[in-house]
Order: sequence, then structure tokens, then C-alpha cells
Amino acid sequence: MTFRNVFEMLKPYRVRMAIIMGQAVIVAAISALTPFISRDMIDIGLLQGEIRIVVNLVLVLILLHVFGQFIEYLQRVQEINISNHLSKKLKAEAFEHGLKLKPRYFKEEGFFKTIGDALYDISSIMMIANNSVLTIFVIICKCLGAMVGLVILDWRLSIFVAALVPIKLWVNLVMKKRIEKNSKQLMDDNKDYNSWFSNILTGVVDIKLWNLEKKISAQCDEHVNTINESSKKLSLTEAKNQLLTMSWEFAWVQGLYIIGAYLIVGEQLTFGGLIAFITFANYALSPINIILAIRTILRQIAPSVEGLEKFYALEEENYAASLPVAGEILTIEFRDVSISFEGRDIISGLNLKINKGEKVAVVGDNGSGKTSIVNLLLRLDEPSNGELFINDVPIQDYNIEEYRKKFSVVSQGVHIFKGSVRENVELDADTPVNMDAQLEFCTEVIDNLENGLESQVGSDGAKLSGGERQKIALMRALNRKSSILVLDEPTSNYDRESDEKFNEFIRKDNNYDFYFIVTHRKDVLNSMDKVIEVNNRVAREVKRKNSSVNDGDSAV
Repeated sequence: MTFRNVFEMLKPYRVRMAIIMGQAVIVAAISALTPFISRDMIDIGLLQGEIRIVVNLVLVLILLHVFGQFIEYLQRVQEINISNHLSKKLKAEAFEHGLKLKPRYFKEEGFFKTIGDALYDISSIMMIANNSVLTIFVIICKCLGAMVGLVILDWRLSIFVAALVPIKLWVNLVMKKRIEKNSKQLMDDNKDYNSWFSNILTGVVDIKLWNLEKKISAQCDEHVNTINESSKKLSLTEAKNQLLTMSWEFAWVQGLYIIGAYLIVGEQLTFGGLIAFITFANYALSPINIILAIRTILRQIAPSVEGLEKFYALEEENYAASLPVAGEILTIEFRDVSISFEGRDIISGLNLKINKGEKVAVVGDNGSGKTSIVNLLLRLDEPSNGELFINDVPIQDYNIEEYRKKFSVVSQGVHIFKGSVRENVELDADTPVNMDAQLEFCTEVIDNLENGLESQVGSDGAKLSGGERQKIALMRALNRKSSILVLDEPTSNYDRESDEKFNEFIRKDNNYDFYFIVTHRKDVLNSMDKVIEVNNRVAREVKRKNSSVNDGDSAV
């Protein structure tokens, strides 16, 4: 990352930066004036016993200092505002991008890991703002003002101070590679921790059931110790850099006394001039300190910038597509569709056409690929070969948001958001829940809760049973007005009575143009127009007689 990258990030804040620059001019003027006032206070006031002059000049110095500090406070206010807004902007953009990524990335790394790494990189990059990089011009202007005053006081001492600059640069160049290496290691250790934490995030119950508390705690300690060790190495390297730099600077500044003594003896410099020069010499050196510090910071965050660039290079779903889905869907078609994951074939050569009004069940053994077929339809997966069509248009040509509005879904892994039952059913703000329009065997679950629709469900529905979670998920799906109902193992936690009522609902309901049900329950198959069986990477339509499944089948 370069200073040019920093300036690009700060472009939207040009007005605020202009204000900071204006304030910097005032601070520079104060810095240039102060050494002369200090010199006169010593030479004319203290050394000649003029107490009134000393008092007056001290008051002037105090007023200038307070005024300068107030200006710097206003600068800091602008800096904080820019920093906070920039941080919010970067994190919001990253989170939005993460939510729009193609789902395959979350299968590989997990949502927490993918987003967590990006947010960590942003926090690292925000060191730019949090380490006063935004006010570098203010500091430089302040120092230039002081340097003008120092040169006027004595040009020879100014040359001696300037000779320290190449030494400080050399020390910084020696240490920067170590700092970069340690920064990269710290970033990698933090991302390894994110990956580990993502892996156990939803496994708390299994951790308890298998008595893994000590093992997981030990792993956590190991990760924390590794991060702490890397952080320690980085901090110590930075401390060594500061030690060498400050030691050289201190020794060099003390040399001013020696040179100043010769100049005073030769009557080429006053005592007050020497004291004022040494007092304000640090102002002349601080730009180098700041620039070197910023250079170090930029080196440290370079791996995070690279990581964030890779994150933004991840492909989003096709939100840019403008083609709307037709108001009436007449056909859904799979044409020679194959599905594979990490080189493993799941489904091969699926050809299937469904017409409006048909109800389709997908059956097969666990892991056979039933859910993968549904995920293709929902655009949560992509075929390795072949295409899906709706009304003879490839589904990837449709706007993704408009496309998904056509579906009401109960996923196999039902997620219940923390909040009330009402909030979980009314995920679409424009469709408030209508209890009278819902299935009775679902609404009776809510009626039995203490606060009905306002009952709190806990994190991921922890306060609900498996059956209650699935019934609320079904209500949520039915509450959305759409064309296609997709149910992936929706009754796996139902009791027999609820199962029978669900089958009756599927048999009689005609509010949707298409029905897709992934199921192990054979009793619902009699209500289906088509049954697709998935076995050994092949999907076949099962031929039925008298509304029952037999052994005869044909390739779809």
C-alpha cells in the first residue's frame, strides 16, 4: 500500500481535509513564532532581570500554546469523524459484498471465516486513520513553521540537525523488513484462529455431549498463545526500532550544546537563542519520525490490503442482471445438468421438465444429491455442466433478487433468527402474518407458547423443539406470496398426526404453480405428479401405477 492508495481512500473527505489544511497554516505560523518569543524571554527578560518582560512574554507563550492546542483539538475532531465514517463505510461495503458472494465460497471457508478475515483486514487498514496519518499535513506544516524559525535563529545548528535525517532513515530501513515479517505472521495467526473458531461456532452442544470442553479450551489457549507470541514479537521489534531511533536522536540533539557553546563563546549566538533552538529542534525532527512511522504502518498493513483485495475479487452472484422473471412461470427445465463438488460427481446428466401446476418429489438415500438439485433451482449451487431454464430462459440471466422472490422455501437446516416468532414468520416486511390463513397444525404450536407470536425463540430457535422450528419455518414459507414452494425434508421432526395433516395440505393445496419436496416419507408421494429418485449419481423419474411407486423406472 502506498501514500497514493491512502489519498484515494480520503478523496470523499476533501472538504474536511481542506479544513484541516487551513488549520495547519495557523499552527505553522504559531510554531514559527514561538522560538523567537522564547529567545527574547531568556535574553531580554531573564538574563537582564526584566521581570515585567518575562511575565508578558510568558503570557503570550501561554496564549499561543492554548490557541494552538485548541486548533489541534479541532483538527483531531475532523480526524476522528473521517476515521469513524471511513471505518463504517469499509465494513459496510465488505459485509454487503460478503452477503452477495456466490454460496460456494461459504462451503469452502464458512461465512464467519470469509467475513471475519475481511473485517480483520479492515481493522488493520484503519491503523492509517487511528495513527494520525490523516493529519500528516498538519504535522508537517507545524514542523516546517518551526524549521523556518530555527534556520533564522542559526543556520549552522539547523544543518547539524538536518544531518540526523539519513541516520534515522538507515535505522528504519534495517528494521522495516523484520516488522513486515512479524506483521504478516500476526495476520496469518489471527486468520487461523478465525478458521478454527468458525469450525466450532455451531458445535457447542456436541462439545458438551462429548465432553470436549477441556480439549476445545486447550485449542483456544494454543491459538491465543500463538497470537500473543506473534504480537509480542511485533511489539518488541517496533520497540527496538524506537529505541535505536530515539537514542540516536537524543545523542545528536545533545551535540547541539557543544556546538552552541562554541558559538556563544564566539558571540555568534545568544544563550537564549541556543535554549530556544534546542527546545524547538524536536519540531524539525518530528516530520521524519511521523513519515517513518507511517511508512512502517503502511508496510504492516500491506498483507491486509492484499487480503482485502482478494476478498473483493471473489465473485458475487449476478445482482447486476436486470431481466425480471415473468409474472407467470409456465415451465422449469433441467437440461443435461451435472453437479460435482471438489472433483466428486454428485449428479450426472439430469434432464427434467416440469410444467405449471405439477408437484414433484425428490427421493433417494442420504448424500445422494437430493438437496443439491434443489440448491441448483434456488441458485445456491451452480451446475458443473448443463443449464436450468425457466420459461426457456437460462436462470442466471434473471435478476437474482427478483428470481428468489418467486420461491417460498423450507430448508433442510432450518434457521430461526433470534427474536420473536412474529419476526421469524414476517421476514418479508410487506407480508404481515395472518394466523387465520395458516395451517391449523402450525398455528396451534404458536397458540401454546406463553406469549404467542411475541414469544422469544432464543438464538437459532434454541427455545423451540425441532418440530416447532419446522412448523414456524413452514408458516414463514407459506406467508410469502410466491409461485414456487420448495420444501427440503420439512417434516423430519413431525409427529405422526402432524405428518398426516401436512400430507393432506400438500394433496389439497393449489396456491402455488410448482411444488418441490425433498423427502424420505413415502406416504406423501401419492400426492405428487412426479417422483424423481436419485441413486448412484443418476436421477430417474419413477413410473407409478395406481398412485404408488413400483420398481419400474426410466431415465429422466
